[in-house]
Amino acid sequence: MKRTVLLTGCSKGIGKAIAKKLVEQGEYTIYAITQNPQDVPPDLAGSLNLYSCDLTDIPRSIETILCVLLDSGGIDILINNAGIGKFALAESLELDHWNRVLTLNLTIPFLLTKYVLPHMKRKNFGRLIHITSDADHIGFAEGSLYCASKFGLRGFADSVRQELKGTPITVTTIGPGRVDTFFNGKKPGDRPISLYAEDVANQVIHVLTQSERCEIERIYLKSTFE
Repeated sequence: MKRTVLLTGCSKGIGKAIAKKLVEQGEYTIYAITQNPQDVPPDLAGSLNLYSCDLTDIPRSIETILCVLLDSGGIDILINNAGIGKFALAESLELDHWNRVLTLNLTIPFLLTKYVLPHMKRKNFGRLIHITSDADHIGFAEGSLYCASKFGLRGFADSVRQELKGTPITVTTIGPGRVDTFFNGKKPGDRPISLYAEDVANQVIHVLTQSERCEIERIYLKSTFE
């Protein structure tokens, strides 16, 4: 029986690479939430159960998550990948910037975790994987908002892991350095010496192939060329 996966953000970048890797494995039924389902390549979209949602809209997000849970019968593996950044001096940030980034990068992971955990506990199996960043433990100028969201996500994941101690439900954060994607206004090819999205996706598969008694708490990766 295939495991059910919920993946957020799959139209490009790391999320798209993760979706491709999961499909290649052939072992999962994949439910994916994305703001732009029209951007998912047709050959990939045909292997996914796609849901369109702007995850910065909390009421709509809750509605979509509940719909996925109903359609899937419960999620075995959560891969929280969707995220955004806003980089500016702290005094230049607007409250709207703050709320939008924290909603997607921190509130949505909380809601996803809250709603998928009951099924995992009933089934006595679960994998919670959060794509963070090296910014989950390193602060930098003009990164106060992004770092706050990622530091918070790592702390949230670490605390939930303690709550699940003694169960076969694992919590992993994967924190890449710079990745050659569309993030922060870039496009693939702009960062040729950085990590590739596939490098991060490979780590997700690595986590999923561990035995039920093995929990990988945290992975950090960076390009050898930077």
